[in-house]
Amino acid sequence: MARERIRWPLVVERARQIVDGYAPLNVTLRQVMYRLAAEGVLPHAPPMYRRLSAQLAQARRDGRFPDLIDTMREVHVPPAWLSGVVSTLAS
Repeated sequence: MARERIRWPLVVERARQIVDGYAPLNVTLRQVMYRLAAEGVLPHAPPMYRRLSAQLAQARRDGRFPDLIDTMREVHVPPAWLSGVVSTLAS
């Protein structure tokens, strides 16, 4: 039995609908993948997860997809002080 070719524009659109359905809450890529797999839109397999990640990342860069949350990464920001602003505001 031949596998049906995945139509990524349709998958991205369905993923966007899923994310929009959670608003105002944010969701992770994993949540979107589980929903798509449960609906039979994508097979539940690591290569499909990676491909979905790449497709949605490109759609986000193109401004066609909302941001997802990433609970596995930390944002590291070096400490900074507003030295000139504080003295100006105090005056």
